[in-house]
Amino acid sequence: MSNKEDLYYKEEEHNLEEVADFMDEVAESLRQGRIAFPDDFELDLPEDVVLNIDVDRRTKPDVTSTSIEIELKWKE
Repeated sequence: MSNKEDLYYKEEEHNLEEVADFMDEVAESLRQGRIAFPDDFELDLPEDVVLNIDVDRRTKPDVTSTSIEIELKWKE
């Protein structure tokens, strides 16, 4: 049996320049072996992680939506 614990979630609309700035900050923190998010949430990371990239397109009669998910996974 496994337990899932949600540690952090945030969804906000931003323009692409703001998203790029955020991704730059994420990349810099990854180089330091951690990941830092707004609201003072940080996680230390191991040296090796699994990178999962998922791109989906969902089409309904009145709208099409596309998403990109970038996921890092590791075992503790």
